[in-house]
Amino acid sequence: MNDQLGVLLLGYGLAGRVFHAPLIKAAPGLQLLAVVTNNPERILQARQDLPDARIHADTASALAHSEDIDLVVVANANRAHVVDAGMAIAAGKHVVVDKPLAGSAAQAQQLGAQAQAAGVQLHTFQNRRWDSDFLTLQSVLASGQLGTAHRLESRFERLRVEPKGNWRESAAPQDLGGVLLDFGAHLVDQALALLGPVVCVDAYARSLRRPDGADDDMQLLLTHDSGALSLLFGSQISAFSGPRFSLLGTAGGFRIHDCDTQESRLREGQLPGSPDWGAEAFEGELSLGLPDGGSANSGVPVIAGRWTRFYEQVQAAIATAAPWPVPLADVIANLRVLDAARESVRTSARVLLDPPATH
Repeated sequence: MNDQLGVLLLGYGLAGRVFHAPLIKAAPGLQLLAVVTNNPERILQARQDLPDARIHADTASALAHSEDIDLVVVANANRAHVVDAGMAIAAGKHVVVDKPLAGSAAQAQQLGAQAQAAGVQLHTFQNRRWDSDFLTLQSVLASGQLGTAHRLESRFERLRVEPKGNWRESAAPQDLGGVLLDFGAHLVDQALALLGPVVCVDAYARSLRRPDGADDDMQLLLTHDSGALSLLFGSQISAFSGPRFSLLGTAGGFRIHDCDTQESRLREGQLPGSPDWGAEAFEGELSLGLPDGGSANSGVPVIAGRWTRFYEQVQAAIATAAPWPVPLADVIANLRVLDAARESVRTSARVLLDPPATH
């Protein structure tokens, strides 16, 4: 294997062009050699952005000319993730799949078994593990200052009055659209990382803008094995959003109102790798209880976000057998919780997880 791992990127829409391509190019040891898209506008954009890269119309033709490809990044529509990842694995390539890896935990397990049998790695792009706000919250929790954590509130909420009408807002089951799976993939991953195994799920999801569209507003209540609760919110129709994170413990609490800015920077065309990449202008709020019943409040500087770490660690995992950035078992646990959430929405009932879903 060469010092540089050749990369094939499937999809050059929002995920492929705005998120994956810049992060791949910023990662030492990776070289973006080819792109798959059959959209005329995206072909022109790819040629402008990546003048040395090959452009293929479909996954099959790209894999037929992939002698220099070591890693395939699946960043196209959700409905294609399992099929295209399976094709790449069958071709003997390591794979990164944008979240969600699959439509269910069972599909993810099957894909993982296929990768293991082929002797290749299967990674999932859970980039928000490297959000500035989340890294800061993890640090505060690990310090022990909050005592025993007992309630987390976490949210991705925005106001998009008019649906865009793309596959992300399709209610067709095969499209895997809606905020429950989209925002939920990140919210659940972070809740499990912070508060541990989940034993039951209560979920609510609605389609408010279009009765025939995918869910655009959802709430999850996760009960953790410790007794702690996670309240997770995702919405495309929320004019007012609460804090991005609020975590309560027996000795105090911590909250961050603002969101990590790496997504907005990438959307604006900024490139990762600059010295101030991921740095934030906002602070978190720490409140600790005092013996007299009062509280001591202080600001906490926010740790810089580092989405670049994901591809750096993927490269190291492939080249040197270093630890994976996101273990496949974690992704399957996330999907078990999301499977339970969809069952809870369908039945209007609490769904138990036995054994608990855990990272």
